[in-house]
Amino acid sequence: MLLTNRVIVLGIIALTSWTSGFGQDVDILNSNNLKNLFNSLGHESYEVRQKTQNLILDQGKINKDLVLNESFEFYIKTKDPEVKYRLRSSMLEIIGGNLKPEGFIGIRMVDAPMRINNDGEIENIRAVRILSVVPNTAASKAGLRPGDQITRLDGEKFPNQGLAYVELSKYIRAKSSGENVKLSVTRGFGVNMKKMDIDIKLGERPEGLGSNRKVEAFNEWFQKNLEKNEKKLSDNLKTP
Repeated sequence: MLLTNRVIVLGIIALTSWTSGFGQDVDILNSNNLKNLFNSLGHESYEVRQKTQNLILDQGKINKDLVLNESFEFYIKTKDPEVKYRLRSSMLEIIGGNLKPEGFIGIRMVDAPMRINNDGEIENIRAVRILSVVPNTAASKAGLRPGDQITRLDGEKFPNQGLAYVELSKYIRAKSSGENVKLSVTRGFGVNMKKMDIDIKLGERPEGLGSNRKVEAFNEWFQKNLEKNEKKLSDNLKTP
């Protein structure tokens, strides 16, 4: 037991000594140093594995692209399941850490199908009616009002199937805070109805960045890299 503890302590001391310059000196962040870090993810000591993963995450804040690319390359080559697991979770955290919070308008809404006069022809469309507007949000700043009806998102109609307010919520949440969205809005009824396009700069969803968005962003990035790697291997096989 004493010998095991001594090995663990020595492993942590060695790792700490080797990486003591990281975090301050970006120039020493290179492929070889990262590979040494990745190998340490499979160390027999939990403490060493955890410290190594934290160092990788720190380096991801300094040079995201280098750390992600090297992590992926090492991931597809290693056979160690512990290393694979820790690299995958590290890549997910690095990608998630660079995402902006989901977009937010700040309205309570309900599905409200409409019949409109479109150049003399009566058309049934899907729409969203605003029930209330949250103060100091993107919606209030853009001048949206209770009773307004949203008929298009960035020029596109709501699909005929499903609920329009669900589609609006999904569309906005897929955007990042700070992005712009154009809403086509009708205000009033009959001869008093006004049509307008309102540009809104999305705010930040109060609950912050959802875990699902992190996973979706990671899966998209990971799949693209798998496809690039497969193409690279295929091209190498074709080369005489």
